[in-house]
Amino acid sequence: MIDKIVYSLIKGVSIRTKKLIADQADDSESILRELRLKMINLNTKSSYKVLNQLNSKNIYKEAQTILNICTENNIEIIFYKEENYPKNLIQCQDAPFLIYCKGKKHSNNIPLLSVVGTRDCSDYGLGQCKDFISYLANYNIGLVSGLAYGIDIYTHKIANQLDVPNYAVLGSGILNIYPKKHFTESERTAENGMIISEFTPFSSPKSYHFPQRNRIIAGMSMCTVVVESPIKGGAIITACLANDYNRDVFAIPGNNNQSTSKGTNTLIEKNQAAILNNPEQIIDLLGLSTSNKNPVGTQNDIQLNSQETIIYELIAKSKDLSFNKIQMASNFPTSYLNVILTNLELKELITPKFGNFYNLK
Repeated sequence: MIDKIVYSLIKGVSIRTKKLIADQADDSESILRELRLKMINLNTKSSYKVLNQLNSKNIYKEAQTILNICTENNIEIIFYKEENYPKNLIQCQDAPFLIYCKGKKHSNNIPLLSVVGTRDCSDYGLGQCKDFISYLANYNIGLVSGLAYGIDIYTHKIANQLDVPNYAVLGSGILNIYPKKHFTESERTAENGMIISEFTPFSSPKSYHFPQRNRIIAGMSMCTVVVESPIKGGAIITACLANDYNRDVFAIPGNNNQSTSKGTNTLIEKNQAAILNNPEQIIDLLGLSTSNKNPVGTQNDIQLNSQETIIYELIAKSKDLSFNKIQMASNFPTSYLNVILTNLELKELITPKFGNFYNLK
């Protein structure tokens, strides 16, 4: 294991070259030997810099320290091609040689969808994000995002509230959560999924780390949804990477006069993303099945008043029922109907869906 960590710490060798050598090596112990031989054969200034690293005791001490820290903090080190390495990510040529993970749910048992967007999001973007995640909460799916301000952290919060497995890919080390304000949510995410980084546990956030981590977000996922973004930004980079990996990309359209919608609208205009009008598009694309979460109470074992019973029975008769149709059928005032629907949600009898629709939970 120390050899693999040392191998990952070597500078001056591209990820693709490292993976090529790893593929050719007989076992983990021979990886460094193969690298050494390759550098000797190259006989260049760059190759001798690599050889100097291999001959240094310091890099082995650093690797041992990293291993000790990971052991003490329950951080799992997953190497390229190992069983728990994200199966979609391994298909990407520039996938990291190893990743550090902390959490309770590996990602290979469910389809993954990445959700990204601007840090300066609008109420519209947050509402759209909440609507489609709430809809997908009934299905067997995991979400991937970057724990950053704006759409990213909101995705993790909604997913954790709805018990949807989610995975936060960091631009810093796992023991140096950035932003620090999101530490509590990172802990919840680790309980409900995993936090993931290619950087050593105490690595500080660097500006160039974040574009790097975006390739992991895109690579782990079967498809990507861009909720809101200006013309330039991390979300657009992630969408471009997803396209490069031949993954599907969706974008939520918005007001052309709003800067946070110009990026998503441009993706759609340039055929770099499909319009996401309804989360059913994702369900159909990924062939999602309904999740097997713990069963909740039914009308028979939860007390409902007469008005709640009327609304519950209306929704029970239809797979999807819009707020407007519920109101037309019940003739309840808007404010009163909102209270009833909220009460039924709190009693875990109904669930809101994208577009202000409701169905039984």
